[in-house]
Amino acid sequence: MYHLERKTMELQNYQKEICQVHHFEVGTLLHYNYPIKVFQVRSKQDHNVKKVIKAYYKGKTFDDNKIVKHFLSEVAVLATIHHPFIMSMDFMGSFPRYFAYVMPFYEDGTLTKVLPSMHQEMSDEYFVQLCAAVNYLHYKKVAHRDLKTDNILITEKKVLIADFGLSDILPTEDTMVTKRKGTVVYMSPEQFLKRPFDPFKCDMFALGVVYWCMIFKVNVLNQDTMAPMMETVRTNLSPTSIDRLILTNLLEYQPEERLSIFELIFLMEESCFSHRIAKLKGNVQVLSPL
Repeated sequence: MYHLERKTMELQNYQKEICQVHHFEVGTLLHYNYPIKVFQVRSKQDHNVKKVIKAYYKGKTFDDNKIVKHFLSEVAVLATIHHPFIMSMDFMGSFPRYFAYVMPFYEDGTLTKVLPSMHQEMSDEYFVQLCAAVNYLHYKKVAHRDLKTDNILITEKKVLIADFGLSDILPTEDTMVTKRKGTVVYMSPEQFLKRPFDPFKCDMFALGVVYWCMIFKVNVLNQDTMAPMMETVRTNLSPTSIDRLILTNLLEYQPEERLSIFELIFLMEESCFSHRIAKLKGNVQVLSPL
């Protein structure tokens, strides 16, 4: 216990250090699970300018080293992707005992927070934005590997995919993986596979889980298996519903039968989502891979 308390005090000193370097004042603690600490700061020159700092303590244990690898992976991805519906990174730094990066502060919190108040107009708009972001990531050969409502931020009526600590930049679109990571993979059929699997199709399953949460206004991660999700779809959604069609295809048990992001967007273009897709296609930056 003493060892953990000492490290906690060190982190408190380190957060002051990074704030001094970048002229910030320490604000609210947003998340702390050693060795990761996330806190809000504000500019000393202009208190209206708020940022978030995510710091990773550089320990010497196996778990500490694993966390550092997550940080380096996250920074590597964020440095190469730029999209309106993906969280941005302002800058990063390496200090003697920790890594840290600075990102914008998003006032509205996560998608999980707004699920109870979700309505169809909102869920339709957010889902199209998520599809655009996932389309961009997969076009860049980036598999997120931990897509869930807790890792989707809300700001000014748009979504932002965040937390790329478990993501992979893959050499080709056909690259298969064997390592299971992320929360949703343990709800998906991939957890039972004894062979390499497609991480992009795993992202698609996770996207289906997120959309399920948006439609039914609850966080499915509080449940144990995917069975209740599919039962809820069959019981509550019309057989001709586009939402049922999307969920049935994204939550498909066989990964190879699951829709790719390109196939999903093509399907949505032929439905009530068409005007939203068309609007995004007018913005080359948003949906350029299509």
